Amino acid sequence: MATYEDALDIVTLHASEIIARSDTDQIVSDLYIVMSEKCESGSLLNNLNGIERIFYLCCNFDEAMKNGGIGEFYRQDSGNFANETVEALLEIGAKNSALILDKGNGVFKEGVVPEDKLARIEELDSLDINDISWLFDELDREFSLHQDNLNELNLRYVLANKEAFM
Repeated sequence: MATYEDALDIVTLHASEIIARSDTDQIVSDLYIVMSEKCESGSLLNNLNGIERIFYLCCNFDEAMKNGGIGEFYRQDSGNFANETVEALLEIGAKNSALILDKGNGVFKEGVVPEDKLARIEELDSLDINDISWLFDELDREFSLHQDNLNELNLRYVLANKEAFM
């Protein structure tokens, strides 16, 4: 029977195969799937090393923004890491995205987003819906107009840090 460590070794081997491809088109999306499996979609984020974690958080933010916007980001599990995601985005060079997320984080008490999903949603629900809706719509618009190419930035980050994924 395979152990948990054996499963992680298989995931790491799969990640190494993805990064070694000469065709870079699918590297980011395929590697994101592997990292999601490795950390059980963020439930076990500590299974990722620092480089993998930054990559995962940036991909997770990009996915959330494209599938519902910043309001949905905060209402999903991805919002558990909103504070850390700002730093991750800066690490890969996504300054516009980091600024947008930081502005969104500013609606929370002292600009700190609760890591607990229920506490975060409760805090959002306690705020004036009109103000929050307007701000989140504006941030979504900014993201679509001034979007960093997160796929390209993630790819560069992965290629510059290949050894961390192997």
